Amino acid sequence: MREISYEILDLMDQYGSKEEGIRRILEQGSQPELLMALSPLRDNLVQWLEVGPKERVLQIGSDYGAITGCLAQRAGEVLVLDERLENLEVNKRRWKDLGNIRYQQGSLEDLEEGDFHWVFCIGPRKEAMGLADLIHQAARLVKEKGRLALALQNSGGMKLWAGGEADPDEWSVSLEGLKQILGTLKGREDIYYPMPDYKLPTAIYSDRYLPPKGELPSLFAEYERPRLRVFSEEEAFDRVGEIGGFPQFANSFFAIWEKL
Repeated sequence: MREISYEILDLMDQYGSKEEGIRRILEQGSQPELLMALSPLRDNLVQWLEVGPKERVLQIGSDYGAITGCLAQRAGEVLVLDERLENLEVNKRRWKDLGNIRYQQGSLEDLEEGDFHWVFCIGPRKEAMGLADLIHQAARLVKEKGRLALALQNSGGMKLWAGGEADPDEWSVSLEGLKQILGTLKGREDIYYPMPDYKLPTAIYSDRYLPPKGELPSLFAEYERPRLRVFSEEEAFDRVGEIGGFPQFANSFFAIWEKL
């Protein structure tokens, strides 16, 4: 998804940056990127996590403040790290009433502090380092018994087979590839499957509970760009689910890795 920080800042000047202003921006705006950036559905990805009031959280990538507020309302402190000042500025304006958020311009290599209870890396963009290096760099900042939360698009997701496209600016990975990277770390992981994807999740499944036949909602709410639909993704998921293939074809992954 293209960067729209400057456009959001202009809209905030017009409508405001608090909840009412964000609602009006979503009502008035016609760009699908605004929904991706500002929709309250974004919180669904992390609302269920047990982030404690005394815990320190690192968010890698500002992501327009999409989940920052949800984390800050639970955690003791949140540090948001982003290389772009305009991205941090959008976040600052959205959550200026919350006093436990710090903002730092820079990359992972620039960050000297560590020992975070939680490190969130949601939709990492293709920057200077590869995906495996990025995950290892993020994992080193997690304290013992802390967790790394990582959201990624699936390079073999059903959406892609049905005619969709992956975001070319974000890292993609297969389920096996993700497990291989996490397997090189000293810890244990759980992998979840947000649907339709991690960006606007309405349901989150896991290996302990996979969707039974007919449970998935409509998956053709295409909010990024128009596309053809080669086949019914709902019916295809029902078919692969019967043979245990749902995890391999989920559109995205949400991995929680615990440092041991």
